[in-house]
Amino acid sequence: MKVLKFGGGCLKDANSIRILPKILKFYESFPCLIVLSAFGKSTNLLESSKFESLIKFYTSIMNNLKFDKSKVDKIIEKYFSKKNLNSLSSYSERVSIGELISSEIIFELLKIQYDCIILKAYDCIFTEKWKDEYNCAPFHSASLPLNWRSNFTNKKIIITQGFIASEFKNNTTTKTKLTTLGREGSDYSAAIFGSIVNADEVILYKDVKGIFDKDPKKNLDAIFFKNLTYDEAYNICNKNNTVVHPKTLKHLQKHKIKLRVKLFCQEDLHGTTVTL
Repeated sequence: MKVLKFGGGCLKDANSIRILPKILKFYESFPCLIVLSAFGKSTNLLESSKFESLIKFYTSIMNNLKFDKSKVDKIIEKYFSKKNLNSLSSYSERVSIGELISSEIIFELLKIQYDCIILKAYDCIFTEKWKDEYNCAPFHSASLPLNWRSNFTNKKIIITQGFIASEFKNNTTTKTKLTTLGREGSDYSAAIFGSIVNADEVILYKDVKGIFDKDPKKNLDAIFFKNLTYDEAYNICNKNNTVVHPKTLKHLQKHKIKLRVKLFCQEDLHGTTVTL
């Protein structure tokens, strides 16, 4: 099982989104779970409640992907109707729109070529109560819904969302309360999913070719690492706030899952491999 995570910086417009199916061809012999961030800067716009800008953004992407007008209208109505927007009662419900609509668009794109299905992340990843001081909720636990393992076959692609989760509840009759894992939480989501599906590898696709000792976009002398241990990667990323969040590394290390960090637009580049 492979877990592939694609960040919003990679999937920022229709042209970049068209690369994703090409990447999946390299994994056709493996069962795959895809974890998606919100496209582009969607989360920033959602935090500011700039819904009109978001409608234009997503409509433009779907039009450029040649979606039928009826499909475009249906998806926009589902997430941005006055009824839906008026029902949003929390920060998490508002910002989670980005991951949910992005995963639906990718599903509509991929189902032409692949047998795929959407898994709702909030049915799998559970948090403690919301912490206003951190603008996120701490991770509690994770598990697959009953009967979902039968969907993990060699030819089926599972599409899910990063960042979003739900508050853990003992009473199953209680309404699901959406939460989020915090900004940059999609990498962490991929690590969590890696542990619950027993993945042999988690691959994070980024807009840089791997892990450096500092931000390569700001520092031309940044040193690239092809292979690292988890301890080495943690020390680098924790110290210099580089491409992978330290809690992502710790979770993967705990569950003994190999990590690769790769450049989105060049599949032939090795990237950084992190192992025990």
